[in-house]
Amino acid sequence: MVEDVYRSVTRQWRVLVIVAVAIAVAATALGMIWPDRYTATASVTVEAIPTAGEAAPSVNMETQRLIARSTEVLSFAADELADSTVAGLRDQLEVTIPRGSQVLEFRVTTGSAEGSAEIANTIAAAYLEQRTAVAERRISEASDTLASTADELRTQFSDLEADNPLRESLEGQIRALDTQRAVLIATSIDAGTLIDPAAPPQDTNTPSLYVFVGAGVFLGLFVGAFTALIVDRIAETRRSRSSRAVGGGEPVSES
Repeated sequence: MVEDVYRSVTRQWRVLVIVAVAIAVAATALGMIWPDRYTATASVTVEAIPTAGEAAPSVNMETQRLIARSTEVLSFAADELADSTVAGLRDQLEVTIPRGSQVLEFRVTTGSAEGSAEIANTIAAAYLEQRTAVAERRISEASDTLASTADELRTQFSDLEADNPLRESLEGQIRALDTQRAVLIATSIDAGTLIDPAAPPQDTNTPSLYVFVGAGVFLGLFVGAFTALIVDRIAETRRSRSSRAVGGGEPVSES
């Protein structure tokens, strides 16, 4: 079987050479025009944000990874970058989490080394900005709730008679709410830090021209051999039919 294949390909060696050369040339041309792609990475730590009187909650890194690619974050970044859209930034962005860490890696791939670095750093900064804004908004809302509750208690306190025993209890609750609100307002917000800003990459992601040439030669030989085998089989079938047609006439009967 192997010898038959070898003989078939050998008989059609011209087909093999033509196909192999054509594919190798096409692969080389493709490698020469293939656009360069560059990936830049910015790394950000994700810190737990505590609330007043409570320990810092644990951080769900998968949730943070999704937030980093959210429309809200990418809208912040798009406003800072010229000619950028949320959809375009999302296509260029990949967010990864190193195993066992509280770090987000913003990996951006574009056709420009400087552009990739700029976009990665801008999105990372937008993520930290968005996270800080959300924490500040929650603290503000909680502070307003505490202030409203304290004001209601003050109204009740002022309506009570001076000798009413409830005044002391209400006064203590008001002081507790005021203290809790003061602690809440003074809460330090540390959403995270850009620990490793993206720098323009020196190397492209695109395979070298040698890879395209090597792949073209290998693929060309394989496809060329397969094509040569098919061509030889077709030619052999035609020869066989022709032989039968020449020697397969009806015998002549003598009268």
